Amino acid sequence: MTPVNSIACANTAMLESNIREILYLDPIWSAYALADLAPQHTAFCQWFHSAEAVVLAYIGLSPPVLFATGKKEDVLALATQVPPGKYQYTLLPEHRFSLEPMLSVQSELKMWRMSNKVDSPEIDPSPDAHRLSGEDLDSVITLFADHADRPDSFHRRQLEAGPFYGAYHEEELVAVAGVHVLSESGSMAAIGNVFTHPAHRGQGFGRKVSAQLIRGLRSMGIQTIVLNVAKENYAAVHLYQGLGFQIHCGYYEGLGELGAKP
Repeated sequence: MTPVNSIACANTAMLESNIREILYLDPIWSAYALADLAPQHTAFCQWFHSAEAVVLAYIGLSPPVLFATGKKEDVLALATQVPPGKYQYTLLPEHRFSLEPMLSVQSELKMWRMSNKVDSPEIDPSPDAHRLSGEDLDSVITLFADHADRPDSFHRRQLEAGPFYGAYHEEELVAVAGVHVLSESGSMAAIGNVFTHPAHRGQGFGRKVSAQLIRGLRSMGIQTIVLNVAKENYAAVHLYQGLGFQIHCGYYEGLGELGAKP
């Protein structure tokens, strides 16, 4: 097994081919990583792989994101090559527990990865949900504010790359739904940054912006759409199921220090 870092690799085309082959063994779970193979993410990705596993440290967010897929023994060995430090991690159960000797957990949630079927029923447009742009950045930041459940992986690059949709109430942005990553060439998108102001929940705003976002992605020809939701967020799970999503797998999302435990 030979771990390879994409930034230092001379033959990046061969590296990408090998990594892509492993990721496509489970493209729903690996959707974020597949989208991160796009050229605009190259500078933010540190790839480590064997013949049967891939580990990604995405340094474009703070803290960086740790992702893994493949044979758990290989994932554990590859993780020793990742620079130690604080990470947001997204790990399947077998990887989460195989990394126990080197992962000090600070906070953690049990999550569902959900996917939207291409043959899901057509979603009617919502006149109350509007496409956002970089000019709406201040409104989005104001909406997220310091709420305890605000999106924790938002970056203005995501809004600029889009698509994002929002709903206004009395000239105030009260709900938003956007993407974490988007790859038109790979026909892949991961919905994220979905948030409704606490004072306006239960009024249908979240469904409207999410539905319009899905409709917008489908109009772009995106075939694979995924999202993450906390297992205990039953209302959100029900909402997404009503929009054509189905549960793909469970995993752990958390914040922790990667490195040898004392």
